Amino acid sequence: MKVRDVFFHEIYKKTKHGEDIVIVSSDIGAPSLDDYRRDFPNRFINVGIAEQNLLAVSSGLQLAGKKVVAYALNPFPVTRAFDQVRNLMASLQIPITVTALNAGTCSAEAGYTHMPIENLSLMRTLRNLQIVNPSDEAIARKLADAVVEEPYPRYVQFDKYIEGTLYAAEDINFRKGFITNGKESTIAVVAYGIMAHQLMKLDLPVKVIDCYSLPVQEEEFIQEIEGCTKIVTVEDGVADGGIGSMALEILNDRGIQISVVRKGLRFRQGYPNIFTNRELLWQEEGLDLLGLEQEIRKLCEG
Repeated sequence: MKVRDVFFHEIYKKTKHGEDIVIVSSDIGAPSLDDYRRDFPNRFINVGIAEQNLLAVSSGLQLAGKKVVAYALNPFPVTRAFDQVRNLMASLQIPITVTALNAGTCSAEAGYTHMPIENLSLMRTLRNLQIVNPSDEAIARKLADAVVEEPYPRYVQFDKYIEGTLYAAEDINFRKGFITNGKESTIAVVAYGIMAHQLMKLDLPVKVIDCYSLPVQEEEFIQEIEGCTKIVTVEDGVADGGIGSMALEILNDRGIQISVVRKGLRFRQGYPNIFTNRELLWQEEGLDLLGLEQEIRKLCEG
């Protein structure tokens, strides 16, 4: 099942068992929300295509004692409503969970306007905010638990092509922010979302660190990469301000010298001016899986 639908199925079950949850939507639905809208019509509010209002209404309901999940189409809850995210969530610490369909280039068929490739970089500039990129169903399930058990200002990106389970529920910790798989190696590959999901499936002779929740616990991250001589960061988003920048900041602030190779979207020839697809963009930007695998294996060979 897709990670978005896993999350909303869990939210449905929690509401049915008595949790005081309200979903506020900016004119977007999902097959996994059909039962929710039918069985809890007073707990599903559609504010229309109005992302700023989405954040304001959600914040008011949260302050009234509800557990609120806001739901919108990426990139708009960030790009159109950044002022509300900044003031209501980051500054006032109103613990709503903002969920958004689409991450990175998964909506490339709709053109650049609908690709949330800068969202992670923008949201990293804010304090007191958790950024979650579920890379498997276990993370999506645990996220629904967190809505009820650990209210916190959260922004969640659901990649519509991610499904399947990679991790055990007990290994997921949103405060720690990352989980490690792969092999012991002096090379660490750091990724999130679809890139982490894909890289975890490759039998690479490296350590793969999935940063599914930002910010990560920096000291634990440092312990994880201790002994590494090279870090490769891979993201389906702009390289500027993304996970590669995060790794460089953590290392630089501590005076740790480890070579970092950043792989991300750069668009040196300008933004796409045609309707395209994810695979073509990845090939053009050097992010296709075959190319990444070959590059990482070459690094391993020295």
